[in-house]
Amino acid sequence: MKNLLLLIAFCSSILATAQFQITYNLEKGKTYPQNQVVTSEQSQVINGAPQDVTTIVATNSDYKVIDIVEGVYHIEIMVNSMSNTTKTPMGEQVMDSEGAASNPMNKLFSNMIKDPIKITMNNKGEILTFDNSAQLENMTEGIDMPELQLAQIEAAMKESMNPENQIVNYNLLTKILPDNAVKLGDIWESEATINSVVKFDTNTTYELDSVTDDYYIITAQANIQSPEDSEMDMMGLKAKVDLAGPLAATYTLDRKTGWIKKGKIEQELDGSMTIEKSEMMPQEMKITMETKTTTVIE
Repeated sequence: MKNLLLLIAFCSSILATAQFQITYNLEKGKTYPQNQVVTSEQSQVINGAPQDVTTIVATNSDYKVIDIVEGVYHIEIMVNSMSNTTKTPMGEQVMDSEGAASNPMNKLFSNMIKDPIKITMNNKGEILTFDNSAQLENMTEGIDMPELQLAQIEAAMKESMNPENQIVNYNLLTKILPDNAVKLGDIWESEATINSVVKFDTNTTYELDSVTDDYYIITAQANIQSPEDSEMDMMGLKAKVDLAGPLAATYTLDRKTGWIKKGKIEQELDGSMTIEKSEMMPQEMKITMETKTTTVIE
């Protein structure tokens, strides 16, 4: 028994001091699936009246490695399905690429998944290029809506899904690996600006939490903050934004490939939006907000 305990202690000490070089090790021609469900629960108080909104966005995607050139992965992302469900006190609205084509927004989602997104990525998960032009080119094709409304939808989608924004968003899930070899308990940091309805500054600390025969377990902690004097445009109205909150995440990575097998990201934001007085808004209006967003990756 004593010898067994000594052996366990010896093995534990080896694991604790072992160095791990965590990188992506993907194979040309292989496909790596990734499914995401993002649930956002938002509580607002507008002029003293509470309003709760829940949004659920689900995507089912395949990442196929088309080529590997000088250590850079050339990947095509095929989104197999996507949906957006919004629940408010007024009811529920569903947009689904697999839903009835008679619904214009279903058709929009269906059009957007016909063509792949093309990216290049290095072995540390940094997205180098992002091309979703084919995805956006014919998004309104076959949709029976007034031409002006279609143009507005297309312009809004292209603005929110421009390559610069998408690189930042994808990097938040792929660029989580350390630059150098690490041992259990080591930490590394990453800073980024998230381009959402407003810009948010983030400072994320990652830690190699545990290692098994098959997986690396990485945890993350971050603080998210809208910059001082941050503003956004709300249909022609200017609004000052003051939002901040913590983020906590756990990622399970395949030791052979570096691919995320599963993950969970929990983010909270608390603060307010103040819509400025204008010709359209005779009085200043303050909206207090609490948001909890949970992302599950499988």
